[in-house]
Amino acid sequence: MSAQNRAFLEARDALVALRAPRQKTDAERKLDEILQNLKAEKTDAAREAARRKIAQLKAKLQALKLAAGSAAATGDAKLARKVAKDIRDAARELGKALNEAGGSSATPAITGNSGSAADSEKAATQQKQALAAGNDLAALKGEAAELAKELKKIMRKLRETALHPGLNRKDRGEMDRTVGEAERALSGLQAAAAPGTGGMVDITT
Repeated sequence: MSAQNRAFLEARDALVALRAPRQKTDAERKLDEILQNLKAEKTDAAREAARRKIAQLKAKLQALKLAAGSAAATGDAKLARKVAKDIRDAARELGKALNEAGGSSATPAITGNSGSAADSEKAATQQKQALAAGNDLAALKGEAAELAKELKKIMRKLRETALHPGLNRKDRGEMDRTVGEAERALSGLQAAAAPGTGGMVDITT
């Protein structure tokens, strides 16, 4: 092989080496795994928070319905505002928890020599865990979507309070502002409860 051809091949190999992605060190891979695990722990905590808030809302749902009906029947703007504030706060908290619960869907990083039997088994386990976590989040979103539908019905009943003839202008204005805040919070909850893929859940009726 001539010196010119040898120099050409060496230059080509050097160029290929430069273009190839740099392999991470063991320390970098370990750091990636730690960060991924921390993110997964935060996501798990958010899902548990969402579960608690869903359970709390389910327990309060009937009381909210009764209170909204009473406010509409009697023109009690103060009661209507209280119900609206409860719905607003619950919708905001649950929507935030759902958004945080969807923050980590990737499979955790794998350390060690790629292609080994241990890594293959670990990857399979992690894929199963990711699938289970995805199903868990979908179930939470489904429950939240159903709750949002019920809360929308309560909001419509609260709006009837403004029709009561005994309600003065000041009370009606204050109530409208609070109800509007609750409706915007519910819209945020609806967005958080919408599935990431597949058919959309109808939470508008």
